[in-house]
Amino acid sequence: MYIRVADEVWIGTALLHRENPEKSDFSTNEIVDRIFKENIYGSLRPGVIIHVNQQCIANRRPNPGNYKMLYETTRGRRRLFKPGDSYHPYREGGKIHPDPEKIPDNYKILINWYEKKYSR
Repeated sequence: MYIRVADEVWIGTALLHRENPEKSDFSTNEIVDRIFKENIYGSLRPGVIIHVNQQCIANRRPNPGNYKMLYETTRGRRRLFKPGDSYHPYREGGKIHPDPEKIPDNYKILINWYEKKYSR
């Protein structure tokens, strides 16, 4: 199954949140390392770093995508975006989490966790 880089970034960050419920955010390196460890795609794609640093960040100007998957809490720190967080106006309507039909089955539970527990 092909997986989008943004979805892989969201999954890696969601896994960190579930594994470390006491932490409110994570460094960009922690997120990239978790994605590398999970190895969903089979290798760490070059696009992962740019997605963690720019393309998935709700409160930054989009360049070029308008994802709202992550939120920059402070420089170099990220967490999953939550409804109600501020975001750049150009990201209006941007994707908040992966489409469950476009990710491997073993990660679909993360979307339920996000909607029922994390984002409330």
